[in-house]
Amino acid sequence: MQTKSLITGALTLMALLFLSGCGNKEVVEEPVDPGVAVEVQAVTRGSISTENVISGTVVGEKTESVFVALSARCVQVNVEEGDAVRAGDALAVLDLSTFQSNYEIAELSYRTAQQSYTDQSVILDQQVAQAEKHYSDTQALFAIGAASQMEVDNAKLTMDQAKAGRTTALAQLEIAMKNAQTTMDQINDSLKNVGGDGVIRAPIAGTILSLSLAKDSYVSPGMPVAVINSTVDMKVSIAVSESIISKLKVGDEALIRVGAVALECTGTIREVSSSANPATRLYPVSIGIPEGTAGLLGGMFADVSLYTDTREDAVVVPTEAILMGAEGQYVVTLDDQQIAHRVTVETGLIGDGVTEITAGLSGGETLVVVGQFYLSEGGQARIVTAEE
Repeated sequence: MQTKSLITGALTLMALLFLSGCGNKEVVEEPVDPGVAVEVQAVTRGSISTENVISGTVVGEKTESVFVALSARCVQVNVEEGDAVRAGDALAVLDLSTFQSNYEIAELSYRTAQQSYTDQSVILDQQVAQAEKHYSDTQALFAIGAASQMEVDNAKLTMDQAKAGRTTALAQLEIAMKNAQTTMDQINDSLKNVGGDGVIRAPIAGTILSLSLAKDSYVSPGMPVAVINSTVDMKVSIAVSESIISKLKVGDEALIRVGAVALECTGTIREVSSSANPATRLYPVSIGIPEGTAGLLGGMFADVSLYTDTREDAVVVPTEAILMGAEGQYVVTLDDQQIAHRVTVETGLIGDGVTEITAGLSGGETLVVVGQFYLSEGGQARIVTAEE
């Protein structure tokens, strides 16, 4: 009897402990889905133009060849092909010792002939004056019978000889001066683009396209020692197809990007060729670079964006917001409860990072532009900012 009571008490105690434990157990709630984090923007209407990206080359409007009209030894070269130079910069140094000696000799000859001309003019003028006076005096004596006709004739002959001698002597001295002057002029002409110190200087600012100078070699008068492409007035040369050329005109703007110097600027079309290159069947087009643009060198590669087929009041969305599915192109929009909806769209013009929507959107919709890849139809979204 006592044993039965002990068993009953133990079972009662266990039941109480069990019930006590059940009463303290916490209820775990299911977590609420916060939705996919996305960035959005309102669909807008505006202007759009087709963007055509064409690769081209930066060139100078002016190219100048530097000639040296003499054969002289090059003792120093200061530049290399591709270097940028300013007008007046030293390109190289030539040994002009021989030419300087020749010039000094010609200059001395000129000064000597000039001095001789001055001195001889005085002497010869005096001789002619004496001969003229003697002739005049002899004529006077002949008039009073104090001189014969032969004496008169001899006096006249002497006078004529003095005049002729004066003319001949001065003419020879003039020739000597002219010869010396010609020699100096020729040496000066041959030293065009070369200073008296033998330095060849750049006539314009630009980029060295080619260089035929080498230390201890001789320059050739018939070959340019350097070719410089101007950087003062630069442009980008491109070639476009027949489908684009008809849509371009002088004065149109184009976006120029030069990756080598991280440059992006707006240029203006200067030339539109009316005939294609026979080899490539492409039409040359030149786009002017804004004046004062620094850092560019001739030969750099550039990408030019040409804008054609402009359309106004078009529905425009970022190109990256458009996705491709089994049924074609679509975008993802959100309703007021931030529920995602896939909207099939049709596209038109493609511009600079944007695309025209011709069907599917009308403007004002909330468009998902970041995170749309992770949303399915009816999925919950959570709008965040780029910073978040």
